Amino acid sequence: MNSLKNILVLLTGLAIAVSCEKEVDNIKKLDSAPPPSNITATFDITQDNSGLVTILPTAEGVTKYLVLFGDVEYETPAEYGVNETITHIYGEGLFTVVITAVGVSGLTSAYVQEINVTFRAPEDLVVTIEQDIVNPFMVSVSATALYAAVMDIYFGDVANEAPVHAMPDSTVTHLYEEPGDYVITVVAKSGGAATTSATGNVSVSGATGPVNLPVNFESYTVNYAFTDFGSVTSSVTDNPDISGINTSARVAQSLKPSGAEIWAGSYLTLENPIGFSVNNIFKVKVWSPKANAVVKLKVENLNDPDIWYEVDELTTITGAWEELSYDFSGISLVEEYQKLVIFFDFGNPGDGSVYYFDDIKLVPGNLPPVFPVEDFEGVPPDFISFGNIAAIEVVSNPNPAGVNTTAKTAQLIKTSGAETWAGAFFEVDTPLDLDNYSRIKIKTWSPNAGIIVKLKLENEDVSITHEVDITTSVANAWEEMVYDFSEAPAADYIRIVFFFDFGNPGDGSIYYFDEIELTN
Repeated sequence: MNSLKNILVLLTGLAIAVSCEKEVDNIKKLDSAPPPSNITATFDITQDNSGLVTILPTAEGVTKYLVLFGDVEYETPAEYGVNETITHIYGEGLFTVVITAVGVSGLTSAYVQEINVTFRAPEDLVVTIEQDIVNPFMVSVSATALYAAVMDIYFGDVANEAPVHAMPDSTVTHLYEEPGDYVITVVAKSGGAATTSATGNVSVSGATGPVNLPVNFESYTVNYAFTDFGSVTSSVTDNPDISGINTSARVAQSLKPSGAEIWAGSYLTLENPIGFSVNNIFKVKVWSPKANAVVKLKVENLNDPDIWYEVDELTTITGAWEELSYDFSGISLVEEYQKLVIFFDFGNPGDGSVYYFDDIKLVPGNLPPVFPVEDFEGVPPDFISFGNIAAIEVVSNPNPAGVNTTAKTAQLIKTSGAETWAGAFFEVDTPLDLDNYSRIKIKTWSPNAGIIVKLKLENEDVSITHEVDITTSVANAWEEMVYDFSEAPAADYIRIVFFFDFGNPGDGSIYYFDEIELTN
């Protein structure tokens, strides 16, 4: 009996100990929680000369709000709960509202907003409407007016529309769902009954552009009109898994509902027939909830469905992006093919699974393993240096041994006092073929091991860039570095940028680089 009691006491003690450990862990997690983020607030004012202002703050990771309304000297913050609507009565004047969001750990984030309370009707209302050049369905609206406290914005695409409350000079964006002509109305409000309004027109055209290879689903003007069959439904959607080899914003989605035919799929009709004389390998990035699912890729004649060619590939992973390659080298070059058809989990009936695909491209077959970019043996490229380093020169190889016995190399001197980010670049005539080659090889010579050699690629207007760091492993000898650019965003990269000993100021060291090549 005593033994049983002892066991019970021991088990109880263990349970208490485990419970205490969990409690301590929970406390540690709370103590280490970050401060609230994405804090903002909407303001509205009652138009009855009362000066009543309504505030609705929002934030992530918040437990309460402390508010200073800015109209009392030596003011004590008022405390409000999450999702609690805040009201305050002001007299006329310009006031600074400070909203402090308090997190579970006690850490805080602040939001500051000026509000101009007056009972005079707003004057000189100026409205600015800008339509996004990439996505014509998105508009940005901002407005200013004398004596305005709040702007009410109506975008004109919903019946009985509730306005968006915005502060003067702030910008509000809106995404239209359908093409059409819309009237945007902005109402400037003060604390008085009188308002001032202005309107502007925006025309949203539908996507009418033709589909051509490569297909990346990023354009808002291309009409990616899928033709579905067998109960599958395909459409363009946001990328559900921006990671790995696919960090693009938009992809295609294919829903194979329960009971869909084993041959169900979708196709796109291209503007022109596909040319297979040089390029005959299709590559498609796919995301599948199951491995070993057949993904069939097929091309068909525009008018005769009996003229076709298809290739099957299997998914190898689940819940992640992978790139499948389809060998179309056996296709007839006599026929024309203008429809691009894709089938997911071919041979099995639909079970409600959702598949995604992206970046459909046709690339050459039998690619050489290495594609040379620059070896500095002929006419040297035009280098541009920056960060206070010396001009880049092409010189005789200072150490023709090991992995580099060529005659000429490029020399970079990181001048004493040069910026930590100093470097140089040159441009190539044709964009780098990262579709077929995901890595860049470069041979480097450094007087020191353990320094960072950064390689960066840029498109023409530097709107898209990608960079990779590698650390030297030897000193006073050539070594070959292989930079992985497989996760670089799709772009026409024409500028190659080099940084030696990145992160440290120049000390007069001399570096060499040579034999730049694309490879896999």
